[in-house]
Amino acid sequence: MAVLVHDPIQEAMLQLAEKVQVSYEKGAPCGMILAPCAAVGQKVLEQMESYVSGFEPEASLHCFYMDPSGLLGIVLSGQKLMNTHYASLVLKEFLDQQDLLEGQTVVASFPESGELTEQAMSQMLQTTLLGKGESKDIHLFMNHGVQQGITSILIADPDEVSREFVKLRLEINGYKVEEAKDGSEALEKFEKTMPNLVITELNLPILDGYQLIDKIKRDYDGEGQVIVLTDKQLPKSMDRAFELGASDYVTKPFSISELEWRIKKLSSRLS
Repeated sequence: MAVLVHDPIQEAMLQLAEKVQVSYEKGAPCGMILAPCAAVGQKVLEQMESYVSGFEPEASLHCFYMDPSGLLGIVLSGQKLMNTHYASLVLKEFLDQQDLLEGQTVVASFPESGELTEQAMSQMLQTTLLGKGESKDIHLFMNHGVQQGITSILIADPDEVSREFVKLRLEINGYKVEEAKDGSEALEKFEKTMPNLVITELNLPILDGYQLIDKIKRDYDGEGQVIVLTDKQLPKSMDRAFELGASDYVTKPFSISELEWRIKKLSSRLS
């Protein structure tokens, strides 16, 4: 006799596992996108598949709605994380146009995001549900850890392209990353989430990078390290940043590999 499932999380888990089982080929990458979304019917799901496929013609994807959890799911067979992330940007555009998105979109590709297990899928579902009603950004899910010392990072930069580039690369490496477009927003997010590390531009609106470093070091001494990532290359700018308490100073244009090395070096000192 079949057992009735009343738990929305468990029911969503069963639906997700079923779709993954159909699409996943052992040894091949499997992309996955989850988003809190207003209820959608089959017609809208077909339009969604057509819209995303128009930008990712090589992707074999399956769209489905998990009721009553209120989550939209997309499984992309054979797609690595970079392509899955791109597909999520296209999906977000479609959902925004239809006024359907209700929170944070969570993206993964296994095995890049860790081992594809029931536990990993359950954690990804929980992460998506917790993001319901929050800002409609895109979060990369990772099911493996990073070095002890630094696990969470806040990026403060008015340049959206620079922020997203650094955020994507760091999330791929397993860090939890928040972002802010100005110093005031950065300070607010720092106080709320207390990240281990802040990566900041000095040229920030409202509250500049120097003021941000000073506030963090004066009011939250020992609670957060700071790496400056800036286009200010004058020695006096570097001297002032270090005097205020910055741990490192990287100038633009920069190598993302070098920035990652600086973070790991700082992390090893804190471990």
